[in-house]
Amino acid sequence: MGATAALYAQRGDHVVFASVTDGCRGHFAPEYRTDPAGLARRRHQEALQSVATIGAEYRCLGIADGEVYITPAATEAMIRLIRSVGPKGQGPDVVFLNRPNDYHRDHRYTARLVLDATYMLTVPTMCPDTPHLARMPVFAYWYDDFTEGGAFRPDVVVPVDDALDAKVQMICAHASQFFEWLPFNAGILDQVPPDADARREWIRIRYEQRAAELYEKMAPALIRLSGLVPQRYAEAFQISEYGRQPTTEELYTLFPIPKPTLDAHA
Repeated sequence: MGATAALYAQRGDHVVFASVTDGCRGHFAPEYRTDPAGLARRRHQEALQSVATIGAEYRCLGIADGEVYITPAATEAMIRLIRSVGPKGQGPDVVFLNRPNDYHRDHRYTARLVLDATYMLTVPTMCPDTPHLARMPVFAYWYDDFTEGGAFRPDVVVPVDDALDAKVQMICAHASQFFEWLPFNAGILDQVPPDADARREWIRIRYEQRAAELYEKMAPALIRLSGLVPQRYAEAFQISEYGRQPTTEELYTLFPIPKPTLDAHA
């Protein structure tokens, strides 16, 4: 959802990226097997560089890769993290997360931590060292194509043509992830270009294709919300039942989507 985040930043919203894990095990190089803390430091710097490209903020709970579990300590850390974003006692307007049927166990448990935190955000005696929220945020899942546990439902589709360059720039900042670890893990490390310009183009082609395919797939939902939007790329979101349920009118302020016009429906 990097392009949607960039659109939020472009319109002046306060955007916070949060990681639950520190990235200390996501690599294959021998030096990182003996120095996982060094990899965690590298990942942290890459994350800071990535969010800086759009003027966003970055936070990390610092749990080691592969060690995310549903524990009281982790749940309370998530409650405090969410409560700390936005005006005191108000919290964030929208919290984005992956769906809990994701392929990666750390991802699944991270989603579970967020969902377990939802109601507790408004309970004053839960984590009383941080102000409880007077208003429940909206929680939204970003798109995936997993079907175990149910298929993704496109409640909101965001046209992202104006922010795809920012998305590519943010991805490229995560060099250890997108040019080293993920290609190694997928068996395509030999396909990664050697120089920065070629790598950027390699990422652009891959993510333009994904965003274009998603735009075509989600076109009916986009037209329902915003009319005929003459763009090529999109990101999509599903509103979670566990958070506040926004009205259709609220979606146009909660998400960077255009309101329909008479011409759009003509």
